[in-house]
Amino acid sequence: MAKYKFVFFDLDGTISNSYEGIARSLDATFGHYGINVDKSLYPGYIGPPLSDTFKLYFPPEKVGEVVAWFRDNYVKGDIFRNPVYDGIPEVMKELKERGYILCVATCKKQEEAEMLMRHFGIDKYLTYVSGLTYGVREQKAEILEYGMAHVGATRENSVMVGDTIYDVQGADLAGVDCILCKWGFTDERALAMKVAAVADKPADLLHILK
Repeated sequence: MAKYKFVFFDLDGTISNSYEGIARSLDATFGHYGINVDKSLYPGYIGPPLSDTFKLYFPPEKVGEVVAWFRDNYVKGDIFRNPVYDGIPEVMKELKERGYILCVATCKKQEEAEMLMRHFGIDKYLTYVSGLTYGVREQKAEILEYGMAHVGATRENSVMVGDTIYDVQGADLAGVDCILCKWGFTDERALAMKVAAVADKPADLLHILK
């Protein structure tokens, strides 16, 4: 797949395993508002914007407040319960040495995503981090397209690397190929979709992106 020049990584479930931190903050948020939620649904809430998740449980006029409460709780500590997957730093280092331009496209807030890349120590491999900005860019395709425009990428020379149906759909809407990674929160919906390639583990990316 030498036709690619720009590689856009999803964050949650692709670069790092954010389940524990997000699940803890979901517990705290739903508990605060007195809502009982089946925790087996939580993996499906990692990937889309938080507002999409909370719309399932709260009236539209309440969603902004609930998102803000979650965010406030999350950044106090749960955001760091978020280990990087084994092999990701090494893969990024190798891909950069091969001449790929690496970026992040995530539905995490822009400032949170940038902070985590520094915290993980992998910001040195990245050219740009494109994240969510409420009221401006909230959906995956918008975030990916914004990142592409920022670095001068085209549909033809870009590829999205992500673990969920939201990554695959976002890439499709942006007209970009997608590599589905199975080490994150991949489910049957994502596996049923057409993608450019499937990676079982991070090291597989080095074979796919030759």
